[in-house]
Amino acid sequence: MKIITISGASGSGKTTLANHIHKSTPGSLLLSIDRYYLSKAEQISKNGFFNFDDPAALDVDLIHTHLEDLKNIGQAEVPIYDFTISERAGYEKVMANNDIIIDGLFAGALLSEISDFDVFVDVDLDLALLRRIDRDMRERDRTLESVTNQYINDVRPAYFKHIENIKNKANIVIKNNTSKEHFFKEIAKILTLMSIEPTL
Repeated sequence: MKIITISGASGSGKTTLANHIHKSTPGSLLLSIDRYYLSKAEQISKNGFFNFDDPAALDVDLIHTHLEDLKNIGQAEVPIYDFTISERAGYEKVMANNDIIIDGLFAGALLSEISDFDVFVDVDLDLALLRRIDRDMRERDRTLESVTNQYINDVRPAYFKHIENIKNKANIVIKNNTSKEHFFKEIAKILTLMSIEPTL
């Protein structure tokens, strides 16, 4: 059982890549690090501020505990995070019989000591912003103003402070600046390098 981390800017294509690795690996578990965000109140209590683009916003100890449980007993009760209210909405049991794939902004950094294979999805930040606007307005009931304000104040600075340097330590860096077709071809190459049979 390997732990595979997928890191990159918000809107880079991490989830798309993670889904394809998951579908190509029977018995694997796809676990988004976003599940482990603290609520705004918890962040303020712990850090004195809330910022969902800072690693301190995540319950890292709980992530490590659950990964140990998954490797040792094959299951864990993981959080369900509701981004429309910025709080946990409960827990659910997940099981892993094969590799564990974890995607998230800081996954490669927060789990560097226990991960077996690190992938970084590289993207031009203007494209990432457009993708984030589309996702947050469509899936998280956000306004354009709130998304762009968060991007300027938190997301972009966090990329240069916490995320960009993960690329230098990754086992593989994949570019996602052109078409979906090109990205899928790059994904197929990565799966081959990881000795996973592509199912694209």
